[in-house]
Amino acid sequence: MKQSNITPSAYYLLLLTLPPLSGCEQRDTAPPQPTPPIESVAEPVIIPNADKLQPDPSTAVETQAVAPESNAMPPDKPNTLKIPNFAQQTTPDNELALRFLATGESFYTEIALANGILSYTYFEDTTGRCAQWVKSSPCWQQSDLKTISMALTSEDLDNLYAVVKDSGILTLKRATFGDAKAGQRHYDQRLEVSIDGTSKKLVYQHFPGASKKPEAFARLETALLAYANDLPH
Repeated sequence: MKQSNITPSAYYLLLLTLPPLSGCEQRDTAPPQPTPPIESVAEPVIIPNADKLQPDPSTAVETQAVAPESNAMPPDKPNTLKIPNFAQQTTPDNELALRFLATGESFYTEIALANGILSYTYFEDTTGRCAQWVKSSPCWQQSDLKTISMALTSEDLDNLYAVVKDSGILTLKRATFGDAKAGQRHYDQRLEVSIDGTSKKLVYQHFPGASKKPEAFARLETALLAYANDLPH
């Protein structure tokens, strides 16, 4: 048998290179699982004759009402709206508007009442150019017309209002009078009335031999012409 050739010094060096047993790594061990707590079950408390128990009068507490503070604000009173009587809320609706218009080859007359103002528009032949006019077209132009206006007093408005009401013009059944035949030469006279929300438009065909003008129409025409002639020219 062969003997080992390792010398004592080499053997000693080999021992120095080996790690000690105490330096070996140890495996981590899992921590122990906690023991679940034991649930405690509360036992019910039984009070004998609980439905017959009454409060002890000696333990009653007396309460006193607290007086309100002297500086407390009184409650607000509800707002009240004073509504006048029905008769005080309404006023008579006496709106009045009138218009009379008559035109021809040599004349122009328009009288209008609106918002309490009377306007009078007319043509005046100061040069005599219409004296020998034979054409069927007007001898006047729009620039030849003159207009004057004036606000009427309350008395004048009341008077015209009464004339309209008393004339019976709102009761007329027809709108056209004069009875001109188709194609017959005539001049239209127009009257428009608006009072208290009711309107009426009338036409009178003027020509020789025409039927009589309605009295209500004539009354309003006369009244408007009288007021127009009184306007300062």
